[in-house]
Amino acid sequence: MDMKKSQSLEVNPILRSIEKIANLFKDSELNEQTKRKLLAEVKEDVKIVGSFLHTTEDETWLFSIMFAMSICGKETDLDSLTHYLGCNPFFIVGLSPVLEGLVSKRLLIRSSGYDMKVIATRFHVSSFIFNAISLNKSIPKTNKFDDVYQLIERINEMICEREKNSLTTENLFNEVMDLLERESHFAMIKKIMNLRFTEDDTLLLMYLCYSYANDSNEADIERYVYYVYDSIGNKIRAKKNLFSGQSRLLEEDWVCFVEDSFYGGKELALTDKAIDLLFSEDLGVIEKNKSFNPKNCILITPDKIKAPNLYFNEQEQKQIDLLSQLLEEENFRKAKEKFAKLGFASGITGLFYGEPGTGKTQVAYNLAKQTGRVILMVDIASVRDKFVGESEKRIKQIFRTYKQAQEYYDFCPILFFNESDALISKRFEVSSSVDQMNNSMQNILLQELEDFEGILIATSNMSLNLDAAFERRFLYKIHFEKPEPAIRYHIWQEKMPELPAADLKVLADDYELSGGQIHNISRKYWLNNVLNEREPNLKEIAELCENEFFNKRKTGNLGFRNSK
Repeated sequence: MDMKKSQSLEVNPILRSIEKIANLFKDSELNEQTKRKLLAEVKEDVKIVGSFLHTTEDETWLFSIMFAMSICGKETDLDSLTHYLGCNPFFIVGLSPVLEGLVSKRLLIRSSGYDMKVIATRFHVSSFIFNAISLNKSIPKTNKFDDVYQLIERINEMICEREKNSLTTENLFNEVMDLLERESHFAMIKKIMNLRFTEDDTLLLMYLCYSYANDSNEADIERYVYYVYDSIGNKIRAKKNLFSGQSRLLEEDWVCFVEDSFYGGKELALTDKAIDLLFSEDLGVIEKNKSFNPKNCILITPDKIKAPNLYFNEQEQKQIDLLSQLLEEENFRKAKEKFAKLGFASGITGLFYGEPGTGKTQVAYNLAKQTGRVILMVDIASVRDKFVGESEKRIKQIFRTYKQAQEYYDFCPILFFNESDALISKRFEVSSSVDQMNNSMQNILLQELEDFEGILIATSNMSLNLDAAFERRFLYKIHFEKPEPAIRYHIWQEKMPELPAADLKVLADDYELSGGQIHNISRKYWLNNVLNEREPNLKEIAELCENEFFNKRKTGNLGFRNSK
């Protein structure tokens, strides 16, 4: 066992030297005389550790002991240090300047409890330093970091210290700003400092930079504010500035709100604008290791799409077939080249409108499946936000996200606005902030559609309420009507293959149903069939048809059409 331990430490001389120092000083009944004697025995080890930590002789041996005591993850107070060394407690109190030096160099973190007496003060080795020693990773001097990500990590660690009340809010801001001033030679830091944000905005931006680099890019603002600010007044002020949109970070589109968190809070993330500016040099490397995760959109890949058979009236089918052919990759590529030569925008935009249940959404899915394209389905509900200006920003964000998706995927994705009535309906005179928001969202959407590059499909259940400004923005407008009797017959035949042809014809002729309604009726019938296990019965199916109309008959009475 000792041999294995020796072998594991052999590759890490820092750990080996810290262990030697700590073991030698343990139970040494330490005083000034014995200290000099012990230091002479570990002179080379103190030199190795001191060079690594950039510490004085006294700081080196004391840190080694504190590190050994912290390995189990517990904080260390002066009383436990006294017992470890087996010495006079007054000697330990005399080491306070050395401990202060270790704290100022951020090698030790001091924790403040409710009892502020010196004897109650506790210390622990910061996770940053602990990991650096464990991995034999060089620790930068106060004025030097190997790269900007090491600096970002250090700032996040300082925020964590504030979270544990190891640092006051004032000290946190002072230390972070001093650190950024010293390290402004890094391109990212120079850009941030040149923007001249407030201290509050700067710290939040650095925190979001850490989240983004750490493969998250989201921060629960309630939690962030709670831990960074140490007074109720400062907490309220910070949240008010953010939630009201008064922060320059929000006003100038450096950060944006994203989905509500599980606990009802609000989450913030860097915008594409901020990411492009701050991470431009390393963006390719970072994004390459990330899966595509669009905001305010639901990502649907072709392999997850089921493409059932669909039946349409002749005119609808003709238009759908044409669009399907255009979206085949070879044809789509040729169309883009042709449009480019003619000076046209190369976007293909389609509006599917008509009554519910007529297959609009499923056609969009089928087109994606057939042509091997992913769908970015816009979550309309998530776009609308109660905070002033946020909904408009999210519309813009959706189109920026779509452009990123075009670069990420081999085949151009489909941007899908399902049930987009609220976005493309006729605009109203402004009488409230909600009306103003809706009009602003529509104006942005119109602007984006004007020079759109890619594939966009929108669906709407309305037929006559389309805003005139949107009409020319959609290249293809397909009106989905309820299927004709012959088409309804094919749908019934697929859903209820056990029914005789004569019964299928009766259902097709007597009930003017959409494909979605027929699908619902067949599902309800087969669920009932689980209970009674009877053969399909025309009368039962007819009753289900009646219920689908909410007892409002559309045709004559089934079974009595020919009665006298």
